Amino acid sequence: MPGKDYSYAIPDHPIEYTRVDPASIKFDSRAQRNLNKPRARAIAEKLVPTALGTPILSQREDGYLYAVDGMHRVYACQLILAGEVQVSDQVREAIQTIYCEVHLGLSMANEASLFIIKNKESSKVGANDEFRIGVLAGHPLFVDTNVVLEKHQLKVGSRSANGVRGIKGILSVVEDHGPEVLDQSLAIAEEAWGRGPDTWHSVTLGGIAIVISKHPDVVKHKELALRLGRQGGPLVFKNKIQTIATNDNTRADGTKGRLKAAHLAVASAWNARRSVNKIPVPNIFE
Repeated sequence: MPGKDYSYAIPDHPIEYTRVDPASIKFDSRAQRNLNKPRARAIAEKLVPTALGTPILSQREDGYLYAVDGMHRVYACQLILAGEVQVSDQVREAIQTIYCEVHLGLSMANEASLFIIKNKESSKVGANDEFRIGVLAGHPLFVDTNVVLEKHQLKVGSRSANGVRGIKGILSVVEDHGPEVLDQSLAIAEEAWGRGPDTWHSVTLGGIAIVISKHPDVVKHKELALRLGRQGGPLVFKNKIQTIATNDNTRADGTKGRLKAAHLAVASAWNARRSVNKIPVPNIFE
């Protein structure tokens, strides 16, 4: 298990609750998701001022206010005030100033951490955006993961031979086993199947990570790569995991079920035609 603290932290700092002119608020996509202007316009067209909520802002050293959370609601107000979206006079009057939560004394990295904390339990932030922002925030989980991915010349979200798409699963490997195990798992997968978009399937990597973490004194990495390669290509192995997880399509599978199935599939590949140095395989339907 990794010994590093992967929790989020922001230094104590002043917070003010005050009314702000929406037109004065700036945006910096480095510390949050990218602005989706069509989405903001749709919000503006149906804006109900009493349901606007409380956008979260950061006042930087330059004195300007930057949106940390609620960016699309703020931009919707800006569109209305600029006359780009037609609304009633009552709505326009109600948003001349809006009630905001203003944080003072934060660095941009702190802003990024605050954004992740505020959105962590919601589905509003995509995994790729969360990863990008987490790297900027300097959060150890994201930074450690990024270092390993860069070592293997892999980019998050790319649909290429050098792209990782299941970043949540990749982060879980680091969280559960540490960055060294992710590094080793990626190397084993590449040796087994070469570089391709299906080589970096996060559930397959999760299964490899579990096996090498549980049995470091037994499982030899080069031999495991050779035995995985004999199972067929990475897509074949990925489909095998899916079949195991669903019990040949007779039951639903969740992320934990697929990970258990990957553990079983990797362990079985290691044990195949072996009389010594076998490792236990999990009962995934316990």
